[in-house]
Amino acid sequence: MARVRASLKTLLVANPTAGGGRAGRLASQVAERLAADGIEVARHPTRSLEDARLAAGEAAGEVDAVVAMGGDGTVGACAAGLADFGRGARAALAVIPAGGGNDTARSLGLPAGDPLAAAGLLRRLRRRPADLATVAGQAYVNVAGAGFDSEVNRVANQRLGWAGNRPRYVGAVLAQLVVGRPAAFRLVLDGRELAQRGWLVAVANGPSYGGGMRVAPRASLADGLLDVVVIADIGKLDFLRTFPKVFSGRHVEHPAVAVHRAARVELEADRPLAVYADGEPAGTLPATFEVRPAAITVLAADPAPGFPPGD
Repeated sequence: MARVRASLKTLLVANPTAGGGRAGRLASQVAERLAADGIEVARHPTRSLEDARLAAGEAAGEVDAVVAMGGDGTVGACAAGLADFGRGARAALAVIPAGGGNDTARSLGLPAGDPLAAAGLLRRLRRRPADLATVAGQAYVNVAGAGFDSEVNRVANQRLGWAGNRPRYVGAVLAQLVVGRPAAFRLVLDGRELAQRGWLVAVANGPSYGGGMRVAPRASLADGLLDVVVIADIGKLDFLRTFPKVFSGRHVEHPAVAVHRAARVELEADRPLAVYADGEPAGTLPATFEVRPAAITVLAADPAPGFPPGD
């Protein structure tokens, strides 16, 4: 007898404006691809992060998976909704990458540039507990930070939205390097104080942001800790030479780059720098970053960059 596949009930939370409207154009095809695998799909178009959070929270006890289709902001909002429900949530977080950076998809081992291919993998993915990070009451899956990188996010989103994913962030880096300047940071890492003048502080739950920049290459979604990457005050030419290595994670080999680990990070600077979390604005410094261990369940490939061997 042919083996009957278990039914799978999902809620597809899709942001139709993500990726310049790409998510809206592909939402029906993604739903059809899921249905072709025998997956039951209810659809919820969303146009705000708060609406996505509420939709995910309301479905957390009713479906097997909340499928977040959009950018990392939409994914983070759905993750927050599931975490709000608590550890008794039936639903896991699944991701259909259709935004700008799509770094959560990368961390979960999914094809970041192909929503339909990601949809076709859903039945074969593994359920895994994952950490969630917060800053100023805002949840994020990947990376938050302040300094040079937050200004790059602002420029990329406000001025270069027309460009492709990686060119947008690289262009913003070059533009900000012309006018940017280091800051004097003060960090408290699980009670341990550190003062550092530098370009940026990235507080990472997952390994990458900005469309594949592996700013914290060893960060894990399952270790209950945040990787805190500090790039010290180096010359702009040295910064420009080192920057391309962020896509492989080899920038951490530079003597001016330090990586710390903590569950709670208090961060302030000599001026009120903007904070961005997974590409979304999250207030200004001073700010406190915390990790919520195993706050959600995700559907991930095996292996996946966000779950290093041994975690």
